[in-house]
Amino acid sequence: MRALVCQAPHRYGLADVPPPVCAYDGVIVKVLAAAICHSDLDIIIGRRRHSLNLPTTLGHEFAGVVAEKGEGVRHVSQGDLVVCECIVWCGTCPACRRGMTSACEGGISELGTMMPGGFAEYVYVPGRLAHRANGLSVEEAALMEPAGNGCHAAEKAGILAGDSVAVIGPGPIGLLAMQFASTYNPSDMIVIGTRGSRLEFAQKLRPVHTININEVEAVQSVMEITNGRGADRVINCATTDASCELALKIAGRNSTIVIEGLSGTNMPLSVTMDDFNKPVSIIGVNGVYSRHYVQAMALVKNKAVDPARLVTHRYTLDRIDDAFRVIKEERDAVMKVLIYPDGLP
Repeated sequence: MRALVCQAPHRYGLADVPPPVCAYDGVIVKVLAAAICHSDLDIIIGRRRHSLNLPTTLGHEFAGVVAEKGEGVRHVSQGDLVVCECIVWCGTCPACRRGMTSACEGGISELGTMMPGGFAEYVYVPGRLAHRANGLSVEEAALMEPAGNGCHAAEKAGILAGDSVAVIGPGPIGLLAMQFASTYNPSDMIVIGTRGSRLEFAQKLRPVHTININEVEAVQSVMEITNGRGADRVINCATTDASCELALKIAGRNSTIVIEGLSGTNMPLSVTMDDFNKPVSIIGVNGVYSRHYVQAMALVKNKAVDPARLVTHRYTLDRIDDAFRVIKEERDAVMKVLIYPDGLP
């Protein structure tokens, strides 16, 4: 079968690889759609070197139909459309037993980085990671991993009805976090970024205040919107030192800041003890717990959140190089790119 295999940084391409073999407690998924994450590009160019087992087939955001299942799998059937988790959790360590599956302590692995992923015609998935995608389209199902990240971030923010919420970084995760945060009925939703095209994209998804920090002073703008109080909840999806420092400045009294994702740079932050005197709580979020897939699917099914609106480009697997080129060269026009191993719908 055909798959996109990364041998080493700057060494990747389509290859013929053996089809996966099913296990007693696993499923073979025929991939219908897989989304490109920026971390896929980071692996290809060598920017990401942690938690990798190269060579491997890339792609950790994907969905498809069950082509084969092991005898020990009973919750999905052959032919079911399934959402696939990418974090391979053990289920027995303290974190997993508490439901924090993406923080697994028992030898965590990941599809698309340490195990073969979804940029292929077929992929093996441990059965416990497959969720029936009842009521979802293929494109919605393929985006449940980034949607789960947004769901997780909004949940950890602890948003109460009437809170003011600011989202820093209107990339795919940020715009999904914005949509999930909106389901908590905030009084004001503020989206802060540096690129006008993405801020415009946010306004098409929700009635939000947008702040372009290249054009206006961000802290002053947030204070004007919140009548001088600052934001009650800040979700930072930008993963830069400047964005974290901005989050502290715009957060109001008794506020919560959620920092979503990893920068991969070990960058220091310039903060003082007085920055915490508001008081403010800071919570780090990375990855998706298994239950967030369930929660995200329910909200998407009920039309409260629409991840498919983020899809701007679609390519077949044999044109994945064109997809990578578009992402790198046309940043303002690209949000999410989907790859279709079996041909465009």
